[in-house]
Formats: sequence, C-alpha cells, structure tokens
Amino acid sequence: MEKQDILVVALAVVAFAILALVVLPFLAGQHIGTSAGGAIPGGGPGPVVNTPSPTAPVETTTAPPGSGQPVTPTPTETPWDGSVKNIGFVGQPDGQVTPSPNPTVPSLSVQNRTLVTYAQIPGTWPGTTENLYIPAPWWVLEYTAEPRALPPNAYPLLVVQVFDAQNPNRFVTAPIKQTIYEEPSDTPWSVKLYEGRRTYYFKVDTWFIKSYTLTIKVPQEYV
Repeated sequence: MEKQDILVVALAVVAFAILALVVLPFLAGQHIGTSAGGAIPGGGPGPVVNTPSPTAPVETTTAPPGSGQPVTPTPTETPWDGSVKNIGFVGQPDGQVTPSPNPTVPSLSVQNRTLVTYAQIPGTWPGTTENLYIPAPWWVLEYTAEPRALPPNAYPLLVVQVFDAQNPNRFVTAPIKQTIYEEPSDTPWSVKLYEGRRTYYFKVDTWFIKSYTLTIKVPQEYV
C-alpha cells in the first residue's frame, strides 16, 4: 500500500473511534437519560430536562410564643345568645339617683305668697354657673337682658337651661329661649318651676346680648 492510502485508513480509524466515544453515547442519552440529570450507563451525567412540578399549597402557621416571631391572633366572634343587651349612658352619675316625685302645681293662693330673692346671677358672656341648692318645693326664675342691637341690625337671643346637679340627664324644664325685639321693660320675664329642694346649675347662651341677670326667688316661708 502506498503511504497515501495508509494515511486515509488511519484517519478513518480515528474518526470512527471519536464517533464511538462521543457521538454515539450522546445520541443514546436522548432516549435513556433521566429527566433530573441522571447518569447514562457507561457515561457521564445526561442532559437535564426541566419538568414543571405542581405547585404545593402554602400553609399558614402561627409562630409559637417565645419563638421571636410575631404571632397573629385569630379573631373570634361570640355568637349572640338571644338575650337583650343592656346599653348604658355616657356621663351617667355614679350610684343610683332617686328620681324626683311628680311635681304638684301649687294652688293660686300658694303661688301668690310673698317671694323673696334667694340668688342672683349677673353675666355678660355665655357660661355654666356653679351649683345652687333651692330650699323650697317650688320657685321662680326671673331674667332680664340688655341687647347690643335690635332688629334688623341684630336678633338678640338669650337661652337659659336648668340642670339637676345630681342627674344632669334628667329633664328639668324646656330650654328658656327669649328673643328680644324691643327694648326690655322694667318688668322681667319669669318662669315658675314646680319642683325644688334639690341642687341645680344653669347654662346660659347669648347672641347679641350685652348683659343679663338671672334672679331666683322662693316663697318667704321656706327661707
């Protein structure tokens, strides 16, 4: 054989050896290799095939106390047992308050008895007074006011509210609202209250009022 033929045969043998060692195992691995990179018999690790796996459910756990992790409390709701709920009032006085007896309107002869001035409350601004004990079972509230201006320039208004100091939520009397449309006369306005022998306080509100005076009068025989 000539040297050229020998060289061709040698190259063919080398090519066949390379094919047997590299290419053939690779082609075989396409069929018998594992999807997770398992080994091919007689060779190295096979090709990795990424196979999607199902998503596992996420479990929410509460860290035990003392683990250093925040603990999320589980809200609980107590079912209604069917009984009526008792809801109290805000600002109710402590203890049980003895309700006032139903007021009895005195006869005209009693109402015409001599009245004496028991207390006076002069003022120029809105405000709430100190407590005042009324010793009589009924009394008269007189009030006067001097306006800053009269309609149509202004609409003066005086509002007086009477509160029971022992029970401010009790309805003593309707708010006294006095609108002034003309210059006040010497005769004061007045309201009779047919209850007493309790402690009261007064709240006064004013609009376009320069000054006012509240006068508490009681029957003379009770002082």
